[in-house]
Amino acid sequence: MLETQSNDVLVSFRGVQKSYDGENLIVKDLNVEIRKGEFLTLLGPSGSGKTTSLMMLAGFETPTAGEILLAGRSINNVPPHKRDIGMVFQNYALFPHMTV
Repeated sequence: MLETQSNDVLVSFRGVQKSYDGENLIVKDLNVEIRKGEFLTLLGPSGSGKTTSLMMLAGFETPTAGEILLAGRSINNVPPHKRDIGMVFQNYALFPHMTV
């Protein structure tokens, strides 16, 4: 495995966990580094935490534990509109009666 410099890491999840009820972990100890230009796919069954992890990255959910870094900077307390992260919803979320 080639060693890359830490400044190549764009997104980093460090020990990230998420629980909605304080008992059951939806995301348990997520540790992953995504480098600039890398293509990553999250694959798993329904309820495995894929969407929850992306929602935490976008800022629509907050981690119960751990830290999410963007370009080496913690974004746990950064509001969604200041993260410069876009999101496309799978289904219409706002105005299903409207067309383009």
